[in-house]
Amino acid sequence: MSNNTDQNLTIIIGAGIVGSSLAYFLSESTPKANILVLDRSLSTIAGSTGYAPGFIGQYNEKSSLTKLAIESVKEYAKLSTGFARDGGLEIASTNAGIEMLRMRLEACKKAGLPARLLDEKEMKALGLPIADVSSETQALLFSDDGVAEPKILCSTYRDMASSNGVSFKEASVSNIAVEDNTITGVILESGEILACQNLVLATGIWTASLLQKSSAIPFVPVVPVSHPYVYAKDRQHDVSTTPFMRWPESHVYSRDHGSRYGVGTYDHAPQRVSSLGDTATVPWSNEIFNPAMTRAISGRFLPEAGFSQEAPFGAEKVAGVFSVTPDNMPLLGSVAGVNGLWMAVAVWVTHAAGCARLLEKMMLGEVYDEEIARDLDPARFAGVNADELEQTALKQYNDIYNTDH
Repeated sequence: MSNNTDQNLTIIIGAGIVGSSLAYFLSESTPKANILVLDRSLSTIAGSTGYAPGFIGQYNEKSSLTKLAIESVKEYAKLSTGFARDGGLEIASTNAGIEMLRMRLEACKKAGLPARLLDEKEMKALGLPIADVSSETQALLFSDDGVAEPKILCSTYRDMASSNGVSFKEASVSNIAVEDNTITGVILESGEILACQNLVLATGIWTASLLQKSSAIPFVPVVPVSHPYVYAKDRQHDVSTTPFMRWPESHVYSRDHGSRYGVGTYDHAPQRVSSLGDTATVPWSNEIFNPAMTRAISGRFLPEAGFSQEAPFGAEKVAGVFSVTPDNMPLLGSVAGVNGLWMAVAVWVTHAAGCARLLEKMMLGEVYDEEIARDLDPARFAGVNADELEQTALKQYNDIYNTDH
């Protein structure tokens, strides 16, 4: 079938942080494995990894996601670059919001994660450019949380995987070859056919469009949506980074990038992306994103943060694209009905390394956490109407903070 004769080859489609970390973990566990990673762009990180804000909060109301985040942080902490435990804050100023912080504090303690409530004085001592701190304001500090540079983490995993003998090839996949319900290879847009025994889809926002080309592969509800993020003007002097900030009641978050601040919001109608390009970005929607960003910034930040309350709001704005699912959980594991096909999609940077570790164990037949695997099983939505699943997934966009990311 192919000019590639090694039938034991594992092909991973997608060299974002999930695909690259999985390639590294597999190459460490099985040094003689023949692993090939395909991506349409290796010179730049064009998928969602390249546009992710990079803050990592470990506690989640869904215990599986908490465990995956804790595992991811352990992996990132092993690297000498790309991750820092700068902490995270969740800020509230209403009675209901503060009560929610207290409930989350108790839940964090049960999960073994350090957290404590800060009052107005302690918040101001952090030196954050927050304008809405008052005697009614409280914040929950997650001291072990941190911020990541997703591009750096991804590049580091790529380099380590390459050192272990993993091959990377810049190519676009046009279709997946299946015979007798078994993966046999991939077909590139160039016409080249690459045979493989195992195929991993780490294809992010492009997953659904790729799978639609193969009638042998079951439908999976991975819906691309666009999301607004604004970078403030650069600071005039270097300062140490500070905890990331979230306002769950307002669906707003902000991160200190070192040289400038960034802010994003989910406070708008979800924007399904029907036409995907070569990068995980789309044109900025003035009609939808400008009012949402005005609400996010207005009265929330001090002038030194570098934001403007009117468009264009800062020095740079990005309409990034990521995937949502009907339950805001990744799709990870073997694909039912197709031997040799695996999936790792709709995965946040927060959970990426943990998901890659889990999938590695599943692929190698090692002992793994079956409870988490059931929660992430790609077949968990089987039998439900596709349109209904898509609408449910879109509704999850505004509830991102119910499960955190």
